[in-house]
Amino acid sequence: MSEQKLKIISRGYGIADRFEDGTIELNRHLDKYPELKRALIQHEVKHTNNPKLNKHDFIHDLSTQDQIRTWDMIRFMVRHPFSLVQFLPLYYTKERGLVKDKNLMVIYSFFLVIGVIAIYFGVRV
Repeated sequence: MSEQKLKIISRGYGIADRFEDGTIELNRHLDKYPELKRALIQHEVKHTNNPKLNKHDFIHDLSTQDQIRTWDMIRFMVRHPFSLVQFLPLYYTKERGLVKDKNLMVIYSFFLVIGVIAIYFGVRV
């Protein structure tokens, strides 16, 4: 397996993302949270550069075993509200244009289908 070159840059929104060009973008405020930043980098490094939806990245996001502590993440999101952009399946940036998080799209679609089915059977009764 060839070694991948990854570039880490800071931004003012979201939490952390890895893109198909090998760039990992981290919220600049993570510098104040070194343990959380380290855990997020470890998580993002394990993703692939594949721009398409793939099983490896999807399962990695659902079953991450990195040392990301939930309370640290919640504390970070409360103190830095622009980090909530991380949970949008679509957003626009000047640098990247329209950014699509395919994993979130699948997860939100699944919840939508379950909700529609629950409403259908709830109204039907």
